Amino acid sequence: MTSSATHDNNQHQHHHHHHHGAGADEEEQEALFNALTGSSDKGSRVTLMGLAANIALTAVKGIAGYLLASASLIADAGHSLSDLLGDLITLFAWNWSRKPADKDYPFGHGKFESVGSLIVAFFLISGGFGIGLHSYTLILPILSRQFPGLASHLPTFTSDHGHDHEVDIRASYFAFLSIIVKESLYRITYQVGKAEDSKVLIANALHHRSDAFSSFVALLAIIGSWYGLTILDPIGGFIVCSMILRSGLAIGKSSLEELLDKRTDKYLDRDVENILLSNLAKLEQEKFTVTVQDVKHLKIGPKALVFLHLGLTPPTKTSKSSDDAIPFSEWVVIQHMLSGLILKEIKNVKDVYIQFKTL
Repeated sequence: MTSSATHDNNQHQHHHHHHHGAGADEEEQEALFNALTGSSDKGSRVTLMGLAANIALTAVKGIAGYLLASASLIADAGHSLSDLLGDLITLFAWNWSRKPADKDYPFGHGKFESVGSLIVAFFLISGGFGIGLHSYTLILPILSRQFPGLASHLPTFTSDHGHDHEVDIRASYFAFLSIIVKESLYRITYQVGKAEDSKVLIANALHHRSDAFSSFVALLAIIGSWYGLTILDPIGGFIVCSMILRSGLAIGKSSLEELLDKRTDKYLDRDVENILLSNLAKLEQEKFTVTVQDVKHLKIGPKALVFLHLGLTPPTKTSKSSDDAIPFSEWVVIQHMLSGLILKEIKNVKDVYIQFKTL
């Protein structure tokens, strides 16, 4: 005999309304406006700060690069420009993922965050490859001078090589400014991302840090060309390339696993089981004994849905008369008690679903 019951925490907390037609359009326009204006939450504010910083850095580095004849600074300005897209994607993914559940998305919009962080990871990987390719084209002429035989076997790519002719050392000040700004943005965004348990904010924080790294390569290129140490640029570039690729691949992997419903939080099931085991003694009654059969969870962005399979064992196996049946009101009390405990103890659990089975 199997009896099943489901507890949804949302049903006694709040109800959401879903509008159709013109109402739905207005709702989406309002969400778009809130995303762009930051509607006072930390995630939006820190992303908008990054967006403003990227606009300012693009302008400053672009103008300075042109006036000071620094190809590295102009390329770095281009990198900052491409990061504006990453900030916009983060902003929309963050805001959309926090929209309440509705008819179309009954479990909420949390997966938008995983999609957003996957796109930001793609930007990181692309940026890493770009820096690696640029470094490769810069090191080829150096290798051909040192090892003529080896260089002839290596593939070449058409590139302007980004050499700085008669570079002005003042260009290094702007690259240094960019490092300070982007590293600060990384630290602030990462802190908010950790506090909010937001994958997309953490991905965007690492995106900021990748910019700080690329500005560091630009700084090496400027100083290197000033002192005649051209090898500094490609060597720094290869190191930064590997660091950015590592971050991008790690974020991409975890985002994809979350979208494919892999069990990404191995501690959550264990924590739920520990809460159950420490409280099951309170449920011991004459009619049955409760045992934990299975604990599963599903991640929807930063929140999780928990699925419990509990076994009920009657004390005597001799006679299963109708007297041993558990009243429906008792099922409800057990469900509310257990789900209430889990929701209280583990902050990122959104709903708890419980199924009972008599053993």
